[in-house]
Amino acid sequence: MKNPQSQGRQGNSQLDLTLNALESGLTNAADLAGADISGWIRTLRGSPQFADISAELQTLHDALEDGGTRDPSALASSLSTLGEQTTRAAAKATPDAQDKLRQLGQALSSAAVQLRG
Repeated sequence: MKNPQSQGRQGNSQLDLTLNALESGLTNAADLAGADISGWIRTLRGSPQFADISAELQTLHDALEDGGTRDPSALASSLSTLGEQTTRAAAKATPDAQDKLRQLGQALSSAAVQLRG
């Protein structure tokens, strides 16, 4: 079993990777998204307080993997939902993760706006 401190470091590292991918632009983020999203799903699996985020991540993952069609409207909707959920989760997070979760929530919401054009 992992200790809480190592899980916290892993989560913060994962947050940093996700923020960096989103900040480098949607095209780059989309190229890296599959593995990153799968990693988040694995991290959040089994945590009832994150079940809604995990489910929406699966929706986003499926939309990105959907035979290359990548419907911008569906992606924007999922990113917007994840942005809202992540921002709400920040309020309940450990102090060391709150700011990064807020940044991630904002980055996801901004990506949704960009896709909607």
